[in-house]
Amino acid sequence: MTTTQPVVVQAVRAVARDVLQVQLRHAAGRPLPGGAPGAHIDLALPNGLVRQYSLVNAAGAATQDMYELAVGWDERSRGGSRWVHEKLKVGQALGASAPRNLFAMAPGDRRVLLVAGGIGITPICAMARHCERAGLDWELLVCARSAARVAYLEELRALAGPRLRLHLDDEHGGPPALAQQLEEPRWDGLYVCGPAPMLEAVQAATQHWPPGRLHLERFQAAPVAAHASTAFELVLARSGCATRVEAGESVLAALERLGIEHPSACREGLCGTCEAPVLDGEVRHFDSVLDAGDPAARQRMMVCVSRCAGPRLVLDI
Repeated sequence: MTTTQPVVVQAVRAVARDVLQVQLRHAAGRPLPGGAPGAHIDLALPNGLVRQYSLVNAAGAATQDMYELAVGWDERSRGGSRWVHEKLKVGQALGASAPRNLFAMAPGDRRVLLVAGGIGITPICAMARHCERAGLDWELLVCARSAARVAYLEELRALAGPRLRLHLDDEHGGPPALAQQLEEPRWDGLYVCGPAPMLEAVQAATQHWPPGRLHLERFQAAPVAAHASTAFELVLARSGCATRVEAGESVLAALERLGIEHPSACREGLCGTCEAPVLDGEVRHFDSVLDAGDPAARQRMMVCVSRCAGPRLVLDI
């Protein structure tokens, strides 16, 4: 995890079924580093876990007096959301990183479609506020199992008015027909955050769109094919050492085995904390941060999940 700052829980309240809003302030009353819409923070919990949460109130300012998060209950929780829902209290001391943005809005977009599924509304809410402030031509599609599960619903109705389209599975009999709704690439930017099936449906529906218009944020890592995990030699140029990374071992785990400290947080290729410079070797990207088609991605990798596609990988570590 990156350098943390001490924060304290100022307020906790329910904003939808199984969704808690959490407000954090600096423990010493100082301003917090600001974030732009789409930004997230790493939150260090007292049980030793570090989890990533989008800022609902990211507005692009240099500083902000509070971080507002919305945390959904996940029945498959690995300890993060469960701890927040069951144990987090007002006055609790936590650690928070400065905001990082892997889901930033392109400044040139004038026509914008925002799509949120479930707890994916958290970064989308900040983007909707930005679109309205900036006077953009924007629309918002919110998908959920029921209206009771949509966080910030009344605020979004007031903010978006007729721009809001609400798809509720219990009223429509199933998920939205995204292929039909996205048939025409009418928007400069399409920003989507939600569960994996929704993201996959959006990707399939927009394959014919011009490149660069679709922007996705995942809150669950995509599965890695078993055949993609093969052994290779890892060389650490600055540390002056080398090791063999086995098929079932991550580069990050190999670094830790060698006693080399390297920043990390999610360990799923979602947060971008563990990015490392690549000096030599072909990277096979399994993260949700870098665009594998971008030439610049050849010089970077997320060591928690991505691997070497050949026999040897050299990192500037």
